[in-house]
Amino acid sequence: MGFLDFVYKYFDWVGRGILKTYPNIPEDIRSSGMRIHYEVYAALAGFIFTISIVGSIAFMISLLFLRLYPLYTVLCSFIATIIPVGVLVMMGLVLPKSIGASRSAALEQEIPYAVAYLSVMATGGMSPYVAFERLGFAGMIFDKIARLALRFTVMVRAIGWDPLTAFEDVARRNPSAMLKDLVLGYAATIKAGGDIADYLNKKARDLFSDLVTKIRAAGERLAVILESYLAAALLILLALNAMYLINLSIGVVSIPGLGGTSLFLLSYLLLPFLSGAIIYLADLIQYKEPWMEWSPYIIYFGVSFPIAFLLILAMVVPFYMPRKHFLTLLFTPFTKTIESITGLFGVDSAYASSIGLSIALILATLPSAIYEHVILGKQRKIAMGVTKFLRDLVEVRKTGLSPERCIITLSGRDYGVFTKYLKEVAGQLAIGLPLMKIYEKLIKKVKAWRARAFLYILTEAIEIGGGSPETLENMAWFAEVTEHLDREKAATMRTLLVIPYIGAITLVSTIVLMSSFMASLAYGIAAYRTAIMMIMPATVLNVYLMGLIAGKTSTGTVAGGFKHAITLTVISLTTIIASPLMSALILGITGGPT
Repeated sequence: MGFLDFVYKYFDWVGRGILKTYPNIPEDIRSSGMRIHYEVYAALAGFIFTISIVGSIAFMISLLFLRLYPLYTVLCSFIATIIPVGVLVMMGLVLPKSIGASRSAALEQEIPYAVAYLSVMATGGMSPYVAFERLGFAGMIFDKIARLALRFTVMVRAIGWDPLTAFEDVARRNPSAMLKDLVLGYAATIKAGGDIADYLNKKARDLFSDLVTKIRAAGERLAVILESYLAAALLILLALNAMYLINLSIGVVSIPGLGGTSLFLLSYLLLPFLSGAIIYLADLIQYKEPWMEWSPYIIYFGVSFPIAFLLILAMVVPFYMPRKHFLTLLFTPFTKTIESITGLFGVDSAYASSIGLSIALILATLPSAIYEHVILGKQRKIAMGVTKFLRDLVEVRKTGLSPERCIITLSGRDYGVFTKYLKEVAGQLAIGLPLMKIYEKLIKKVKAWRARAFLYILTEAIEIGGGSPETLENMAWFAEVTEHLDREKAATMRTLLVIPYIGAITLVSTIVLMSSFMASLAYGIAAYRTAIMMIMPATVLNVYLMGLIAGKTSTGTVAGGFKHAITLTVISLTTIIASPLMSALILGITGGPT
């Protein structure tokens, strides 16, 4: 007996109660695409709910033996009571809907391009049913929609359903309102005997127009989120750091309740968590292509992250250890280098760990930033080259040459990075290789999703529809609109780049200036240095994270923030090195401590 069989057999009675409490579970399970019957899922939810109740009861019984303060006992008991309720709500309501929402978002990323494919196929004279079925073989491009198309094929070819009924089933089994509208409209047009090519053309144009509106709206929402984040970051770091500096530097006016532990939690845990939340929200709001290049992140976590760990261990940690500690002795060459930098520029030795952290982050992130610039820059250039090639292909095709001959002719033109791949395609066409075989070899080298999508549509249009000028014209228009979308997105998001830069520069310069000012007033130099060694590394770390946010908001990828993180960290390092100048300026203005 399998686990789910066991759960369904013994906890079905709990599952029936959950189904009565949440009657939408069957529809949510169907829309989410989860491969589990809704009654089995309800029994599984009941099993987890029962386990949470037993665990909460055991925890509350253990509280009786711990003999905690009454307030702590009541608080822990309340939390233990809430946990089963939270589990029930999570399993019965939140989880199926969240999986469905995630699936809906993934589908809607592919829909405009899938409609462009169907439009090109219909313009080439392909049957509407066959065109939709062929989407099932396009899993390398349209991963999510291809699964729905395969289901449609199984329903029609294997089970014998009527195609219109199969379309309705596909629409009912997905959570995307956009896809439901498309599929039901597609079926209604076929049923009424309408012009399916005209319907798809208009639908595709509407979808791409809506994308422009969504991109602009996303930019406005991101601006509000970034401004709120900047205000929170500045408020937390500047206000709390100022109070902490006052606490340690001027003991007479010490503020109770603000110590190193609370500042550590806020600066090293809360703010980085907030930065991660902003990156996640930006990812939810922004328009993205269905496919993402993961290699920059592999380089970052496989190369940059280990380097950063080792450099921080060598350049930062020893400054917090006793002189005779083995880490301090082991990494003496690194610490001597940092100390020589502080001595060269006359920087207070309290800033040594901050300088070490800045250098560690810069050196560690540099390989990832270079890789991202080369790889993603190459992909963008390939996508632009494909768009220009498709437009030229349409014009040459109008002269009467065959599509294959047009490709061979155009291989002599310059399309930037794409030219090399086009020459390879032309050479393979010249010796008689099938176009689909050539495409399968090409996509192993071309990673840009947009380029792969339109080259696939081109291949299908030529092999199935003959590549008529009207068909190719339609496809070229979609490619140009997509490039326009890319430019619109870049223009909208680029303006947001200023916000993290302003916040980071304001943050680091203000804290360094404030630290320099407090140094002139500090009664205990040891306490002042302790404060600096707590505050400044946290500032450098949060400024680095602001660089990642800048990249996410301006390019749509966290990898695009590697270079911004380096730039802002360099600014932080420069500001720290310039701290003696700030101290001299403050002493000149105030006349020094009295």
